[in-house]
Amino acid sequence: QSGGVVSAVRLLRMATPGADPDELYTLRNRFWLGNFQMAIAEGNNLARVADNLKTERDEFVYRSYVGLGQYTMVQAQIGADAPPALQAVKVLAQYMADPEGSKDEVLAKCDAWCKDGTVESAPSVGLTCALIYDKESATDKAFQAIQAQKTMEQMAFWAQLCLKIHRADLAAEHAKKLQALDEDATLTQMVSAWVHLAQGGDKIKEAAMAYEELIDKFDASVSLLNGLAACHMHLKEWDDAEKVLLQALGKGDNAETLLNLVAVYTHLNKPDDVIERYITQLKTQFPTHPQVQRIVRLEATFDRVAERMKLKEGSDVPPGAAVGADDDDD
Repeated sequence: QSGGVVSAVRLLRMATPGADPDELYTLRNRFWLGNFQMAIAEGNNLARVADNLKTERDEFVYRSYVGLGQYTMVQAQIGADAPPALQAVKVLAQYMADPEGSKDEVLAKCDAWCKDGTVESAPSVGLTCALIYDKESATDKAFQAIQAQKTMEQMAFWAQLCLKIHRADLAAEHAKKLQALDEDATLTQMVSAWVHLAQGGDKIKEAAMAYEELIDKFDASVSLLNGLAACHMHLKEWDDAEKVLLQALGKGDNAETLLNLVAVYTHLNKPDDVIERYITQLKTQFPTHPQVQRIVRLEATFDRVAERMKLKEGSDVPPGAAVGADDDDD
């Protein structure tokens, strides 16, 4: 496999008695769960990994650095002669470093990889293209980039895209496909949790149990804690949600954590200055996040309306006075 994900064939081989151990199992799982620093440490310990796994190892390590925001380092270390899978990570780092400024160049590269068949021969390139297309709200192109669904990670992201377009039914179908491949796989459990959360109702408790099991098994990452907090929020368990989110905040600043805290504190009727503190932190540290930009737009709209109301109130004059007349018109 020339990508950075687990293929169905490999999973079936791994499940066969006497099969070789999966050397990248821990690395992949730490990355998928958002434990990027631990993933990097694991990758650095795999110096003697089999030759056919070295590119995949390096890809997960560099993707972890991207997850930590180390975009410049990733671009500097991946050379022009690197395999397609690593070139794709370099392009992802380029995009994340400057979404607006690099957009045209990055999208042109993704379009070229989709056109020349690279996304087919190197599945992780297709996944990277899909990630970038999704960030640009080009959902159709994102689906097309991973339409072959050659890996479990592609299947998981396909399900995520389905949830974004409010097709929980299609996402549930993919959860079943993943369960058929390996019901105990981390990606299978994560997708099942996403689907249950989207389905709502009694399924929310199942989603919470899935997140708790993953936390017990792999450690509490920021991603898992936010997923569990979302379950508590749907169940209106605001105090529990706050507790989990503060634990996530202790692991480092994260846009989703701060946004969820704003929502929780609003429901808990926390003082305005506490909520405003987190909103200010979001604007400062994550100005390009879609939800942060939405907050900024809403605040600007409110300010404009308030200014109009203020001007309207200031225009009130005693009866008989000439409104809008020049002083020298008398």
